[in-house]
Amino acid sequence: MPSSDYVAFTTVAGAARARAAHLWGISVTGTITGSITIYDNPSAASGPVLWVSAANPTVGSYIILDIPAKFGVWVVPGSAGSFNLVL
Repeated sequence: MPSSDYVAFTTVAGAARARAAHLWGISVTGTITGSITIYDNPSAASGPVLWVSAANPTVGSYIILDIPAKFGVWVVPGSAGSFNLVL
């Protein structure tokens, strides 16, 4: 795996990258309520859906993604919890 970075999320949707990127994984750091949805869009929750988690991902888990994003990465988190998106 090439050198990577991460973006921390709690319950606020937002851009993880405003340009093309590669999603390597998600590290769940706090109990998540609901699911996480990731879009291939630099500025909104629309366009191609790259990934949707199962409901309530387990704290302490690492979810391997290995997904390219052509345009950018917009993340919609669950209603509670926290995680790091590894890019």
